[in-house]
Amino acid sequence: MAIPEKQLQTWSNQGAVQTSANTHKSVTNCIDKVNWDNDVNYETYLQGSYPNYTNIYGNSDVDLVVEFRSIFSKNLSALTESQKQEFDTKYADAKYTLAAFKLAVIEQLKSCFGESNVKVGNKAILVKGDGNRLDCDVIVCNPYRKYISYLPSSEKYIEGIIFRTENETPNRDIINYPKIHLKNGSLKNQQENTSGNFKPSVRVLKNMKAAMIDKGYITKTLAPSYFLECLIYNSDNINFRKNSFSEIAVSIINQFSNDVNNGKMANYLVQNEQSKLFGTNDQQWNIDDATIFVNQLIKFWYEY
Repeated sequence: MAIPEKQLQTWSNQGAVQTSANTHKSVTNCIDKVNWDNDVNYETYLQGSYPNYTNIYGNSDVDLVVEFRSIFSKNLSALTESQKQEFDTKYADAKYTLAAFKLAVIEQLKSCFGESNVKVGNKAILVKGDGNRLDCDVIVCNPYRKYISYLPSSEKYIEGIIFRTENETPNRDIINYPKIHLKNGSLKNQQENTSGNFKPSVRVLKNMKAAMIDKGYITKTLAPSYFLECLIYNSDNINFRKNSFSEIAVSIINQFSNDVNNGKMANYLVQNEQSKLFGTNDQQWNIDDATIFVNQLIKFWYEY
């Protein structure tokens, strides 16, 4: 028996957003109180399900990016030697370091929210929530430029963010592209692409995953929400141009099933399209786990 359309429509609704907005405002206001030097520039923004409008009821924390824009890191590997020399001529070493900026942010967060409510983790700084604020993972980073070409009058690069792990030996650089992720999700959701059904369908599948966990079909860690959203991003646009969520869900699930069997799923990209979804590093999904998820998703659909 398939999942009723009424249930799918309920699952398509977005979860609460006011508490995430309150959290963003509260943490940003705290950081803004520092008497920063005039040449210290940064911006704060949410990443993940809330700014993507794919959050569901029950989501209980937010990711806040604090991007230190007074400096940037770069990848010049695609440039010619002459282009690299021209780059070095234009750009001097930075006055500031990300490590020093992060320490200042940590001290300010402790000053605002109390030392016991601020915990520095391997990748993020946890600011514990209260009645008006959600738990917040604060990621302190700086811009990352992956250069495509370089001329003094024309720089072409793909911009992401970069930060270092804290509790590993040696420390690792983590590179991500949250703004491209957000942009690509919005483009896919446009009327001419998926009839505005991409993001509601992500919420449907996320709620299906939550129900599968509750009923014992999968473990909680099998299909992280970020990977699931990227998986759905790879579903063909035509699958979303249907008249009901039942038709959409069946079309998406059928493509996943076919692509598992024919090997196409191995070539899926993450939503920012800068790397493959499946692989062996901690920013990629294990394809065996994804295969289990797809098979259990089919089972759940017919046994509901």
